[in-house]
Amino acid sequence: MQKIDFHYNVPNRLSYAALVARTVHKRGLSLALWSSDRDRLKHLDDLLWRFDDLAFLPHAEAGSPLASETPIVWSTDLSKLSGDVLLLLDDYLPPAWKDDFERFTRIIDVVSTEPQELQLSRERYRAYRAAGVELAAYDRRH
Repeated sequence: MQKIDFHYNVPNRLSYAALVARTVHKRGLSLALWSSDRDRLKHLDDLLWRFDDLAFLPHAEAGSPLASETPIVWSTDLSKLSGDVLLLLDDYLPPAWKDDFERFTRIIDVVSTEPQELQLSRERYRAYRAAGVELAAYDRRH
């Protein structure tokens, strides 16, 4: 399995996801956004529409007619996602994460400064390590 990057101490998970989306898009890569929380993803969808007044970040929900032509796709169903980069925006691991993660070249797990998120991220970190995944941690405190 490929390496998983932990980006932690992120002040706002969704704003950070929008920054990552802009960076990935500028590099010409495709991005998949996953969370089991549909409301969280809808909020991110809204944020991507107004994130940067000078640049459009093309995005769509997986399964929509434009999803196959769009470089940024989001879903609560990880099995519907593929691409270069997977951005995880959830507190828990998806059920079939070991298999699902294989479809991506790079995986970024985003963790805010919220105490509960930090605690749950430690559980994910331990699960990744127990599975033998190479891990890298990046402190994004500003």
